[in-house]
This record gives sequence, structure tokens and C-alpha cells, in this order.
Amino acid sequence: MGQPLPQTLTFSAEGVANRKCFLFTRANDAVRNTKENPLVISLGKVVQKNAGGSVVSGFYTDKDPCDISVIQDDDEGPGIRVSNISQVMEEPGSSVQAENRGTFRVVLRTAPTANVTIPMSETADSVNSGNREGTMAPTSLTFTTGNWNIEQVVTVTSVDDQEIDGLKTYIVRTQSTSSSDSEYNGIDPRDVVIYNKDKSVPGYAFEKWDATTQTFTSTGGSSTGYATDEANQMGTTYSTIKIKLRTKPTANVTLSFSTNCGTKCSIVSPNMTFTTSNWNDYQTLQVQGAADGADGGNQDYNVTLTASSTDTTYNTTVTEPSIVIRSCDNDNTRLIQPCNFSGSPFGTSGSRLSGAEPSATTRIWLIAKASPSSDITVGTTSTDTTEGTVPVSVSVTSSNYNRMMTGGTNQITLTHVDDTLVDGSQNWTVTTATSTGGLSYNPLDIEASTTDNEAYFYVNVSGTTREGTTNAATISVCLGANNADTTVTLNIACTVASDECGTLSASSITFPINSRVADANASNSGCPNDANKQTFTVQGFDDTFADGTQSFTVSLTKAANADGNYSSAPNPTSPSVNNEDNEPAGKAIFVTTSTYNGEMTAQGVVGADNNCNTNKPGYAPSGTYKALLVSDSGGGANNPVNDRKVGTNWVISPGLYYYRCESGANNCRDEGNRLFIADGSGSFNPTTMSTDFSSNGAHEFWTGLTTGMAPATQAATPAGCVTLNYKHNCHGFTYQNCDASPFQDLYGTTWIRNAAGSVTTTDRVCTGSYRLICVQQ
Repeated sequence: MGQPLPQTLTFSAEGVANRKCFLFTRANDAVRNTKENPLVISLGKVVQKNAGGSVVSGFYTDKDPCDISVIQDDDEGPGIRVSNISQVMEEPGSSVQAENRGTFRVVLRTAPTANVTIPMSETADSVNSGNREGTMAPTSLTFTTGNWNIEQVVTVTSVDDQEIDGLKTYIVRTQSTSSSDSEYNGIDPRDVVIYNKDKSVPGYAFEKWDATTQTFTSTGGSSTGYATDEANQMGTTYSTIKIKLRTKPTANVTLSFSTNCGTKCSIVSPNMTFTTSNWNDYQTLQVQGAADGADGGNQDYNVTLTASSTDTTYNTTVTEPSIVIRSCDNDNTRLIQPCNFSGSPFGTSGSRLSGAEPSATTRIWLIAKASPSSDITVGTTSTDTTEGTVPVSVSVTSSNYNRMMTGGTNQITLTHVDDTLVDGSQNWTVTTATSTGGLSYNPLDIEASTTDNEAYFYVNVSGTTREGTTNAATISVCLGANNADTTVTLNIACTVASDECGTLSASSITFPINSRVADANASNSGCPNDANKQTFTVQGFDDTFADGTQSFTVSLTKAANADGNYSSAPNPTSPSVNNEDNEPAGKAIFVTTSTYNGEMTAQGVVGADNNCNTNKPGYAPSGTYKALLVSDSGGGANNPVNDRKVGTNWVISPGLYYYRCESGANNCRDEGNRLFIADGSGSFNPTTMSTDFSSNGAHEFWTGLTTGMAPATQAATPAGCVTLNYKHNCHGFTYQNCDASPFQDLYGTTWIRNAAGSVTTTDRVCTGSYRLICVQQ
């Protein structure tokens, strides 16, 4: 190795800028050497001098720096290559996904004379104690004289620890080898760093009285579907809620409960405490009704949850959900009372039981103040059987007077009837007769409404338009009601002129008197078949943007008329037409919000692609994205497996239009945000683009490219790294530094935004973190 120079280090100031370095240059002899002891450079005690060169006593006098130990591995000798983990993983959600698993690969450097066993442990690091962050398989590898040069794959699977603990990093320990081959016995391979993103969601989980479940995130919410009665005959049957936390707290969480029910209810269990041990076990909250002595009618009340804890997540960050319970007024003079669950309409004139044509059903029950001595029969009738029907009668018995069971004999089922009239929403009433049998009492009537499914107008679009052609869409319009008094005219116009909507064949259409559509055609799809339809056509507008198929609408505005049905009718819905694009496909390009060092996992540029796809912003179009990143190793041993450059596995397609995608209205489309049009080879000039990759001037991006779109090489790339044949661009973006001693830094090329659609390049150390440019495929 030679001797380090200089023999003496002299410092005139402190800080990194004044550091002194030893430079060791390897000599590759292409010969297998015997293993040697490390070279130790002994650093003596510090001698401090003044400006005149005289020895003085000061802070650094006689300080003894650590000695330096230097080892040079023999690339011709035995050794073990261990890759990085293939990707940054994340805790699993409701299903197993690709992001939940990562792999690394292990292979021997030379052929052994006997089996070589490598034990490994994913739990040796206390961060993953008890496999709280991940599991690994297998936990031991054996290489033989026959498979020594075949990579073996180890899979690490993420575990959801249900704790809010952020990104966790832990080490897979690759332990010393055992082998009867003395040269392979006792080798300690490099460890593997594992990254596990936190996906645990704090909040609360409910199990309702009917065994259905509901979960709440940190934003809270409300839970409905509960009921109590003021005579407290139902008890807690429909007001029992089991509660637990969704994630493990760092300290006890105490939930207290309060309500705004006044005297209509009481809380049976006023509080509950969750610990770090029982946080995942349900605890029960029960509420029961109470008499208020008034006939105030059915009302809803809230049960409020309040958390108290030194765990700031549950004490401050998480909003507690609320519980809404319906109180049914069956005390005082209300001997029989209609009742249903919170979240449903009350069945009053201000809150009608509403159902839509053609066949919706709604339900409400009759409950009693006390258990009847014998069965009670209540007759029911509908005030408008053309809008809704009800059973002839229902029965309240000693077994259901305090129950609301589906299909119970005390259940009133309202069936909302379909008609063929354009009559909007129609109100009707369920009239209850005075009961007979064990009790004579006339309960409250129940108010209902049926929502119409007929329309004043039916509109149908047939066909699509295409830019640069005469292709036209045909729009058919029909009247759903009859215009017995006058003609009905609709004015026609493009909602937005010269956008995607082009030429209209007419400016208006007119329906003669008595133009109602036939019942068989009374729908949007049936309208084109009707003899009374009116039609017009529209062609698309030809623009110069790669915007794919775009929709546009045509406005239909009803002209004033004196017809009894149509004088106050609303305008028809504006029909939407698809206009096919005639430009080549447009593709989105976004810049990651996160930054990454030059080690994009063992998959290199493909690992960068994973970063693009797992961190794709919500405003970016759907699809797969790849990083604008190159690797040019040429393949072969000890080279990246995923090379990429213009013409080879490239991410830009020839002739397509590429545009910048950022958040905000109209900031993610070709119109107004075009970057470039790719040439016939899938290349472009990054110094003459129409706009910049990012609107932020401080952004810098890993690309590995020159401004001429060729793979860049870095002058600072170390001559060492004997095990790596290709060292530029962070070893194809798989390493930050050499994978063997000495662990010298590698370098890669970035692009820096230069404004006005231009970039400049610079070389950066691979430990630095920069953004990625992600290209839609």
C-alpha cells in the first residue's frame, strides 16, 4: 500500500474546510494474495505552536487522535457480495401489496472447496425486536461447490406494528460464515439496511349493537344507527357500542362520555381507559333512555367522546368521533309511538321517510309505553296509493313492543310506487287507525314522500367527434311530459365556444304540440327510438394540443312558453360529447416532492421508478411512471442489472408530447404546460424546452445525463472500488460508495433548473439527496 503522505499534518484553523486527508491508491495486481493484517497508521500526540513556530501549551497540546486502520480487500480472493434491499418498504394495509416486501441478493465471489453457510438475523437490531417491523425468509443461506456463483434471494416482509412511529430503519445482520474451507470460514459479510414506512392510522374502531363495525381516522366523524326510548323499555338493546383504539398509544388514553339529551337518557358507563396492553380490546359503552314527562316527539341526541392522555396523538391530533342516538317519545301520553334509528328521517312533515321510484322501501316500527296484556292491532292506510303503499295493519305484541326487528309484525314497510308521470317529489301520509285488542290508542300518522324517476326532458348522445374530421355526434331530445298548450323550443349553443365544441347543425329545436315521448321510450336510451324526438348534430373543434379525448357540453336552454307543463319546467341537462384528439399522445411529467440519495436500492433505475409510483401525487394522471434516469454499465459481472439510456429501455417514446404536471387548476395538461415533443429517437433538447420541469427554481434532479442526452461520466469517480466495473452515476444508482473497503464516495450527474426551459448539469456525491423527474409511460 505504500506510506501515507505527508508525514506530518499541520492545521492553521478549525473546521471541515481545513481538514487534511490521507490518499491511498490501490494497485490491482490480478493475483490472489494471502490475507494480511491491517495497516495501522499511528497518529502521535499533538504539538501546538504559535505563529512564530515556538512550542506553546494550548487546548490541543498532548491530545492523542485515534489511529487509522486500513484494509485492502483482494478481489481475486474469497468474498461475499451482498446487495442492498430492493426498495423502501411500507407497512401493509388491508391487502398484501408489492410495497410490503423487499429483497436482497447474496452470492460468493469465488468457488469454495466446501459448503459455506451464512446465518442471518432480522431481529438482532433492537428496532425490529420481536419482528415488530418485519420478518425475513430464509434466515440462513448455504452455498455449495455447485451453486456458489448463483445469487440467492432473501425476502423481507413488512409488518404493521400499529404504532405511530414514522419511518423505521433497522439492520439485517449477516453473521460470520461457517465452512470447512478455511478461507471462507469466519468471513463477516456486509449488513443490509431495511427501511419501513409507517402506515398505521390512529383513531377509533366501533362495533355496533348489531355486530357491524365502523372505523374512524384522526378526522373523527359520527356514528348513527342507534335508538333508545323514553319509557326505557328497550334498555340498551340498540344503544350498546364497543370501542377500541386503532393504534397502540404511548400512554394510557381515558375516554369520558357526555350527552346533550337532557333528561331523556343516561350513560351507563361514564368512562373507559385504554393502556398500552389493552388498546386493541373492545370496551363497552351503554346508553339507556329515560322519561322526560313531555310529549316532545322523537329527537336525536349526541354522545360526545373526550380523550385525555399524555400521548399527544390521542390527546390532541385525533378528533374523537361522536355517536348520534334517536330518542323515541313513548312516555307521558304516547302509549304507542312510531320509532326508528338515528340516521333515518323521522317520518314527520319536516323529515319525511323518502324513497325513489321505481321500487324503494322504507321502514318504521310501532313501539309501546308498556308491554300489552294482549296483542294490539293498528290499521294503516296510504293517502295516495299511486305514490306509496303500506300493509293493511301491523301488530304490537308482548314480544315486540320494545323491539325493532327486521320483518317484525310491528314493522310498517312503505313501498314507494313507480308511475309514468313527470310529477317531481310527491308527499303522502301513512294514516294510522285507532288500535284494537289489548289497547285502544290512535298513534301519530307517518309522513312520507316518493321521489320521481321521470324527467321533463330525455337527452341522448350517439357517436363521437374527432378533431380534423367531419365526424359528428347526433343528439336526440324528447319531452317527458305532454305540451298540450303550446310548442316548446330549446335554444342550442356550445357551452364553451372554440374549446372542444365546434360546429352545430342548428341553433334551436322546436317540439310541436302533443310531443310527449311514448312510455316505452321514456328514458335517455329510449329517446332515439321515439317518433316525437328532435335531433341535431355537432362536430368537434380542432386544437393543437395533445390532450387525448376531451369532453365538451352543449347547452340546451328552454325558450319562454305558456304551456301548462313546460312554462316553469327546468332546462334539460347539458349533453356531454367526447371529442377524439388527432395529435400524438400526451404524457405527464412530474417532479417528486421528496428527495433521494443516489442509492435507489439494488434495482437502481427501477428502484427510482418505484419511488415515482409510490409517491405519485394525486393530481398526476393514472398509470405507470418511470424516472428520467440513466445507467450505462454495459452489463456483465458486478454491473447494474437495469441499464437505461436513449435507445435502450428508455422512458421517452418517439414523437409523443410531454407536459409538466403540477398541482392547481390547468397545471397538469399539455395546453399551457408543454415541455417538449420527443424526436424520432425518443430524445429532446433539455436546453430549449417550452417550459421548466418545475416552477421552483431551487429544484435539482438526479438524471445521470448530459445536456446532449448522453450518459454522463464524472471526473471525481474514484479509481478504487475494485469490485465495481462500472462506477459512474452512483454505480447505476445502486450505491452511494464503494461496496468494499475503502468505502470511497461515488458520484452522479444532476440537472439544475436554469429557467426559460433550460437546465445545466453538475456532478454530485451520491450521498446527496435530490429530486426525481417522473415520466408517464
